[in-house]
Amino acid sequence: MENQTTMQHTMAYERTLLGIVHRLPPERIFQLVDFARFLEFQTIRSDDVGLNEEETETEEEIRASEAKWDQLFAKPKAKRVMHKMAREALEDHRAGRTTEITFTEDGRLAPG
Repeated sequence: MENQTTMQHTMAYERTLLGIVHRLPPERIFQLVDFARFLEFQTIRSDDVGLNEEETETEEEIRASEAKWDQLFAKPKAKRVMHKMAREALEDHRAGRTTEITFTEDGRLAPG
């Protein structure tokens, strides 16, 4: 019974997320996926799930990924988007619409 309830909640969250994704502009979808990957990284550690070296990123793959991000962020359009996001974040902070966050002892994000 508990598994069924958990599955129903999971499915409801999935529907909610899909609805949000469908309403977001493309650049925000990218941000959502990036944040989801961050959350996934925070909760899944290779030693927790028994991943072997073949299933984890190599140093070379990490460097290649970082180079790809550097290229992406070097583009004029990306710079404009990041500046706009920074201005919006600053406006939100000045207007009191932000919340302090901290890391918990287990490495998760929590309100500060």
